[in-house]
Amino acid sequence: MENGGSVQPGRLRRQWNRLADVVDGSLRKKIKAHFLYLEVTHRCNLRCISCYTGAGSEKPDSLTLKERKLVVRQAKAMGVRSVSLSGSGEPLLYPDLGELIAYIRSLGMSVVLFTNGTLLTPEIARFLLERQVVIYVKLFSLEPQVVDRLVGRQNAYHWVDYVDPRSVDLRPVKIPQGLKHLLDAWEQMGRPDLVRAEALIARINSPSLPEVARFCRRLGIGFYLETPVFTGRALEHMEELAMDQQGYRALFEELEAIQGAEALQGARVAQCPVEKNPAVWTNGDLALCSCRSARLGNVREGSLQRLYRKARKLRRLETRRLAKDSSQGDYFRRCNARKLYEERHNLPCDY
Repeated sequence: MENGGSVQPGRLRRQWNRLADVVDGSLRKKIKAHFLYLEVTHRCNLRCISCYTGAGSEKPDSLTLKERKLVVRQAKAMGVRSVSLSGSGEPLLYPDLGELIAYIRSLGMSVVLFTNGTLLTPEIARFLLERQVVIYVKLFSLEPQVVDRLVGRQNAYHWVDYVDPRSVDLRPVKIPQGLKHLLDAWEQMGRPDLVRAEALIARINSPSLPEVARFCRRLGIGFYLETPVFTGRALEHMEELAMDQQGYRALFEELEAIQGAEALQGARVAQCPVEKNPAVWTNGDLALCSCRSARLGNVREGSLQRLYRKARKLRRLETRRLAKDSSQGDYFRRCNARKLYEERHNLPCDY
């Protein structure tokens, strides 16, 4: 605390936050959480037109591996059982991903990974499945030209033949090579429950989504649906992404016939776990979710517990206000982030 007899503002703030953490932990009941959203990198090798994070190059103030491990330990003390290692970019570009996964698993916590799949190799696929990582891989379409437009890169994926070894139909289906590596690995290890497809619902790919749904149904892998969040590049490409209510209704009915009413009704009412639990961005900011800053503080300067307490209060106020709005969509899962961005930009909420 020297420096010419003055106190450095940043150091004083950290000291005050540490004192507040002690008071918070000793005088208040601990807040429980079940899930941690932990971003690991802002780097990305694609330029998805639906991207709401502006992913590209790494942020200069990203958390170190040591700092991320500390966040995980704090989350475990709050009762967290599952950690999502997500973007804002492509997680497989994070050089310490393997060590971080091993550390989380050593604490008895499960790991969820969202990836675009372009960097998956047989070795990476086996590494992830051996550690029982639940993997959501992007599968926007089974038509290469549609996928290329959505991910903003020509020939972004290497497409290969895949034949389901359990099927009597031996006709091959063209799929991204990374997904094939995952399917080959889970066939060998008998863990289809760990592989799931993530599909974005957009105007461009909506005609081909039923084919993706049928493919996932035949293989018995999860089919996870997302709708665009209109900020960042998604706002710039709204005309290519947004559908009207008639389009959403028709797609819902077609997918319901393929996946079953129970699965689609689940997609309709499910709440994003990121909305209900702590979300830590690449630079350590505690956010409201993957696409909304809370401006509540940084895990470098305050405990996850204290920051999350503040975030919960803010979320409750926001949820109460949005609940008064009757213009919610009827078909696919909604979230506060989508509603707020659509309000901000005066966009229709048709889904």
